[in-house]
Amino acid sequence: MTTRAELRADIKPRRPLLRSFRFWIPVGIVLLLLVLAVAGVLVGKPIYDRAMSAKTSLEKAMPLATTAKNQILAGDTEGAKATAAQLSSLTADARKQTDDGMWKSLEWVPFVGPNLHAVRTAAAVTDDLVTGAVTPATNLSLKALTPVDGAIDLVAITDMQAAVTQAADAVDRAAIDLNSIDHNSLIPQVEGALTQLTGTVDELQPLLGPAKDIIGVLPVALGADGPRNYLTIFQNNSESRGTGGNPASIALITADQGRISITEQASSADFRNARTEPVTALNAETEALYGDKIGRWIPDATMTPDFLETADIMRAWWAEEFTNPVDAVVSFDPVALSYLLKATGPAVIPADPVEVDGYEVQLLDDPIALTSENAVPLLLNEAYWMFPENKLQDAFFAAAAKSVFDALTSGIADPKALLDNLALAIEENRLLYSPANEAEAALIGETKLSGRLPSTNADRTLVGVYVNDFTSSKLDYYMQLDVAATSTQCTAPGNPTFTTTATLTNTITAEEAPTLPYHIAPAQFFDRGTVATNLVFYGPVGSTLTGVTVDGQPAQVTGVQHLGRGAVMVAVENTPTQAHTVVAEFAGAADEYGEFDVQHTPMVRAVNEQLTAEGCS
Repeated sequence: MTTRAELRADIKPRRPLLRSFRFWIPVGIVLLLLVLAVAGVLVGKPIYDRAMSAKTSLEKAMPLATTAKNQILAGDTEGAKATAAQLSSLTADARKQTDDGMWKSLEWVPFVGPNLHAVRTAAAVTDDLVTGAVTPATNLSLKALTPVDGAIDLVAITDMQAAVTQAADAVDRAAIDLNSIDHNSLIPQVEGALTQLTGTVDELQPLLGPAKDIIGVLPVALGADGPRNYLTIFQNNSESRGTGGNPASIALITADQGRISITEQASSADFRNARTEPVTALNAETEALYGDKIGRWIPDATMTPDFLETADIMRAWWAEEFTNPVDAVVSFDPVALSYLLKATGPAVIPADPVEVDGYEVQLLDDPIALTSENAVPLLLNEAYWMFPENKLQDAFFAAAAKSVFDALTSGIADPKALLDNLALAIEENRLLYSPANEAEAALIGETKLSGRLPSTNADRTLVGVYVNDFTSSKLDYYMQLDVAATSTQCTAPGNPTFTTTATLTNTITAEEAPTLPYHIAPAQFFDRGTVATNLVFYGPVGSTLTGVTVDGQPAQVTGVQHLGRGAVMVAVENTPTQAHTVVAEFAGAADEYGEFDVQHTPMVRAVNEQLTAEGCS
């Protein structure tokens, strides 16, 4: 059986530009000048000597490229500039050795000439990349992307845009120069190395182009043209929903001229739940699958795996109760918050009195340090033991959110660690963003940040498993989800099948169940410790459901279409220590299928995944 890791062993993920700084990779690749030893034998010692001189310069340049990268990531701007100057001198020398009249005159010699021309072009491209991309990169500072004293420096962001634009333009020029080379007469050594260099430039273009665009919209996103309001929902994974959990805690965060502040905070209790009609018009397919409660109860707004639908519903809830308009919607969960605390260090929740229903209440006897280690258990479980009333819990969560916000905007975070952990949150579908306008939407596309399922199978053939609790409890803190998925897209591309298996295990013991506090296990509809779950399965785009089994027995359920995919909801109940295994099978149409993948609700506990795509390389 092929594991997820094995399936992806040969796939190098593209990391965001500002995390990887891959624009110095060509320096290493241009050791293709080694092949000039071959050409030197054919055309004479002068050319050979020049080739060896260029080779020596580039060998010295390689470790300097790594040093420059490390210095930039560490924020050592002055050190990076000094290293880049040395690097530029070496690549300029390599270019000089291959760019004189003698060299060019030999480019007319049959067989040898095209190879000399290719090597000269490659050396020039490498020097241009160092000059036009690496050197400007030394002006970049990850610190410019992090707030200090509650504000981000818009001037620094503008300067960053200029550096990234220069780098992107250098890569575009390199692509044009490399495309001009005739490959028909190249010897294998030159052809292979040139292909590597061309491939690197081809990878850089789709990285730098979007990076230039994204940095270009940052000033507006940070309020350069006027205040920008972000409705931020914190999904509580201890009560699972499709994209995470119950959106019980909500805040409006405003960016104005780079300064970031919390302007309003609310909880799910501040909205008119249990309404007879949805707060906004629902997509007919969404309502057919999830029912209209997705629009009648704010805790159910996150049931769908399509965050665009969730954002529209949340906007409607907010507009009904609050006057401040919403520009964009952001979703976060406590697990992602714990990742950010790795970058900031502890965030202190003060013991100061807080206001609850117009009265000052002493929530805490002593301050609490919220850390990357204790954030998840404290916010998703222990708080319900500490505070017996909903309003006290809401006040505590609001105080915790403010403490983390203050830590993030104070400037104490390590910039690289912050970006790395934000990227991890996005990869695990714990950080989602519904943009403010079409320009932002075009930049984000259907990336994981968008919280949208792919609209085609061309790049990513996705199946999904989503967990929606209907116990009305906080028991998903104890639930373990394991997912396996198989595909025949490579062995039967004309009529593939896709099978997804979800095993859901209740880890609570019969002895623990009676001791659980009311707000974790209210036992309103089910016995204390029993967890009731709607598992929702999605097949790839264009698929239809062919069957479902629960613990090996056929289930009487009906498939529907949602988001252009086959989908089905299956209800299970897990008593303490009980596990259920649900298998859903979908039939796919003849299509172009990209890399097989599975997506699931981000849970409190790590989800074990296994992928099998027979016959796929």
